[in-house]
Amino acid sequence: MADEKNIIVAIEIGSSKIRGAAASKNQDGSLRLLALEQIDARGCIRKGSVTNFDKTVTSLKFVVAQLERAIDMHIAQAYIGIGGQSLIARKNTVRREFATKTVVSQEMVDALIEENRNITYSGQEILQVIPQEYKAGVNTTTEPVGLLAQIIEGRFLNIVARTELKETILRCVEGCGLLPAGFFVSPIIEAQTMLTDTERRSGCVMVNFGYGTTSVVVYKNNMLRHLAVIPLGGNNITRDIFSCYDGTLEEDEAENLKLKYGTAFAETTDDKGRENVILSNNRTISETMIEDITEARMEEILRNVIRQIGASGLKNEQLNYGLIASGSASNMRNLDKAINLHAKMKMRTLKSSIGFNVSAEMFVSPPQDGSMSVLLSMLYNGTTNCVKPKESIQNAQPQTESNQETKTIIEEKEEGRKVTTETDNKFEKKKKKKSKFWSTFKQRLEDLTESVTEE
Repeated sequence: MADEKNIIVAIEIGSSKIRGAAASKNQDGSLRLLALEQIDARGCIRKGSVTNFDKTVTSLKFVVAQLERAIDMHIAQAYIGIGGQSLIARKNTVRREFATKTVVSQEMVDALIEENRNITYSGQEILQVIPQEYKAGVNTTTEPVGLLAQIIEGRFLNIVARTELKETILRCVEGCGLLPAGFFVSPIIEAQTMLTDTERRSGCVMVNFGYGTTSVVVYKNNMLRHLAVIPLGGNNITRDIFSCYDGTLEEDEAENLKLKYGTAFAETTDDKGRENVILSNNRTISETMIEDITEARMEEILRNVIRQIGASGLKNEQLNYGLIASGSASNMRNLDKAINLHAKMKMRTLKSSIGFNVSAEMFVSPPQDGSMSVLLSMLYNGTTNCVKPKESIQNAQPQTESNQETKTIIEEKEEGRKVTTETDNKFEKKKKKKSKFWSTFKQRLEDLTESVTEE
């Protein structure tokens, strides 16, 4: 049972799973993980977008209920992570010109930010604005207030997504009786939290190799320079293996083969030292073929990552701290060698270092494969207490659709028991009435028989 006064709850809508966690923050900034739950959401989530509303709400209710059971508290709100393939960064410049040279004030800068915020994109919504630099006269700076200039320009990076992405997720969250404590753009909060100051300043690219998507975030001079989501992930590798052996393999078998024999870089070019993999029912699969498939798909993903680095306006060699990898697919064997070959960059993974300490309750076992970095980042940055004692909820009137649904289900069950009892009583009365009738009929029949015999 959790006894902390402030407990932060975060829910990540991933490309294949819905994950939830509850944690308290220690005085030294470390996290104490109190509960962790996840559910396979491939039937209702695709590449970070909701495809089935009802199933998503059901999945969220399951995750929340399991967390509540673990911490023995009522969860009233949660921080929500938004990702998905529709996320993209768009550059925009706002310009103001004055009659004469003017000292730039904070009000002028705020006006530029507001004008940028009000820009509209067809079918897309601005989720977050990242200020880049300001140009005041001939000076380019991140702090223009106080400079003397006749022309001032604000350069912004707008993080946008399809309009319905956030709206649908919000409806799903409210549908399970939660209030959003806040929204985080998953790739950004992960990079802001997990990267070191030196990495962001000297330049790096953070790549989350996920199940259905691969997110790319580029930093230079302590500033986010680019964000994109590639609609390719570890699931594509699994499907490649499955497709090549269609009719021979199950998809779960293909996933296990990828994890055990897959590689991002095949170290040998011949079949020497490689053997056929023996499956059940004496089936065999070529290890060479598995390596060739995984290597080819990872090369495609990495080439897309390199293309996104170019879209940031930076070159690979300008990112001195190379590539920082996270996500479950970052565990692919020889990924560092593939990155060095195709991108000429060094690599580190988040599973080895996340920048802050995380402890956990003895019954909580967080995965060590780098797949929890987004969820941990949201917990680390959350500040709002998201829970209430269960006693206060039980004494209060139900206020949410979720509570009302639960009440309705209970009432329906009680009504069902009542109807069943009434039916049973009627049946017993009818049974007794029938028994009395047949008893009387039998006696009359016996009397009639004796009378006929005597005559």
